[in-house]
Amino acid sequence: MINAETLAGYYEKKGRLQQNFLTKQFQTDLPQFSTHEEAAGWFKALFGDDFIFVEKMKAANEAEFYYLYDIIHDRERWERRERDIREKGFANGLGMLLCAQRVDIYEDGSVEIAF
Repeated sequence: MINAETLAGYYEKKGRLQQNFLTKQFQTDLPQFSTHEEAAGWFKALFGDDFIFVEKMKAANEAEFYYLYDIIHDRERWERRERDIREKGFANGLGMLLCAQRVDIYEDGSVEIAF
């Protein structure tokens, strides 16, 4: 069961900086959600301010939407990346790719995490 006490066990180290990144086991062990709101609320309760809304997108079938979120693993790098994107239109640098992990939540509560 995923909770604040077991969360650390779901991370692996990735990249040259050995940054924390959630494993596929985390997605496998997620609870079953029935709505986007339920899933987003669960993630927000677990990750707090490190779970942020990015944008709402039309699903491939165009009959429903899905919602993009980021789980921020390295706040300092993430803030630098976001600032660079705003100011320069792009971001590059060591650790920028793995500073956050994308989470897609569909209206039916299903979740896909980028690995």
